[in-house]
Amino acid sequence: MTSAAKMKKVLYIDSEPSFLAQQKELLTCKELEEHLYPFGNIDEAFNFIEKQIIGKNNKLHYIVLDAKVMGNQLSNSLERFGGLNNYLKKPDVIVISDEINMLAKNHIMQYPFVSVFLVKPVPTNYIEFLITGQIS
Repeated sequence: MTSAAKMKKVLYIDSEPSFLAQQKELLTCKELEEHLYPFGNIDEAFNFIEKQIIGKNNKLHYIVLDAKVMGNQLSNSLERFGGLNNYLKKPDVIVISDEINMLAKNHIMQYPFVSVFLVKPVPTNYIEFLITGQIS
């Protein structure tokens, strides 16, 4: 197991509460759950980032976004993340989609802070891997 000091913090925004619950259940120990911040609503996530991460000068390593959560507000949401990025100490932004849409992927990958575009389903231990850097 990775030491707590080396574990990464992951903010995960997904439109499906069951997917978020499943990801949380898959974490192998309670210690890992403390490094996952799940949200089903992008506005709640932005509020959390502004108050708990930026406001308390905390580090956030990964932001995982379900493209469906952003819906028609995709560009506006990504612009908002871009505006906060300087205050967030440069986390990796990972966008996940339900479908392979090359037009959307090309648009999303134009943002310099977006590091990865993935198509669901993601591996079941993906969140644990982001937190620990290891595959269990």
